[in-house]
Amino acid sequence: MAKSGMFGERPVGAVTLVETPVSRSYAQKARVAFLVVAASVALVVAATASVALPLALAVVVGLLSGGVCGLVVACLVRVWPALRVLWWWAFEIVAAVTVFVGMAYLSHGTYPAVPLVLLALVLGVVFGVGRLRRRVSAWVWCVVVRHRLRLCFAEFIRSASRLHPGRLPLILWARPTPAGERVWVWLRPGLDLTDLDGKADKLAVACWAGEARMVRASAKHAALVRVDITRRDPLTGLVASPLSAWVAWMRDEDAPVSPAVPPLGLDLLDVPEPAPEQRNPRR
Repeated sequence: MAKSGMFGERPVGAVTLVETPVSRSYAQKARVAFLVVAASVALVVAATASVALPLALAVVVGLLSGGVCGLVVACLVRVWPALRVLWWWAFEIVAAVTVFVGMAYLSHGTYPAVPLVLLALVLGVVFGVGRLRRRVSAWVWCVVVRHRLRLCFAEFIRSASRLHPGRLPLILWARPTPAGERVWVWLRPGLDLTDLDGKADKLAVACWAGEARMVRASAKHAALVRVDITRRDPLTGLVASPLSAWVAWMRDEDAPVSPAVPPLGLDLLDVPEPAPEQRNPRR
């Protein structure tokens, strides 16, 4: 029978959210964080409380305060890999919870068929209206690109043995652009933009795009990087303009013409006639 412990063999059919080396690394970090925070807080609280309390009671209060603060910090450090996974899938989780919880409340308050009909109407409007469909499709591509970039960064860092396996960049936000998508990435300590040099083509292939560019997004923070994904050229599209209709209308109608105004300040009588040799200089 396969073990189901945290560091044991995974059971058949199990899904790994956090890789084992990363989990062990953060477990070690959590222990260190607990000791450092607990000792620091205990000393500070005990020294401060000793002014108003007896020394023994102040030490007890300091130990309790240090233990609580250290435990909170250790728990945050320990579950950070899982929180990062939740952040990666935050949009899907929020959308699924909103749809299913809303349908459940609506079905409980009305009839079971009402949520299904409403969902079908919403989907019909989204897929039927071209402008709305393109807008939704652009945001869906942003969600897809975030996951594709995450997989690429994981492969890049895993292939570089000198980098720590848990230092994956944090993908902050993505939004659509006329050419594709723009994604902001926060690099972890130990990474910089030079580690991603020469990998733009691989990012473009992974994101099913034509081109990818990586530049710094902030002059103050070198860790903030912007990734521009280009999958279409917005300058090749036709732009509707009413000028052609106006030109056709002006052909049929008499276009208003401003009256001719003689030049002011020019007296032709004061201009002398050129000499004969100046008229024909070649003769």
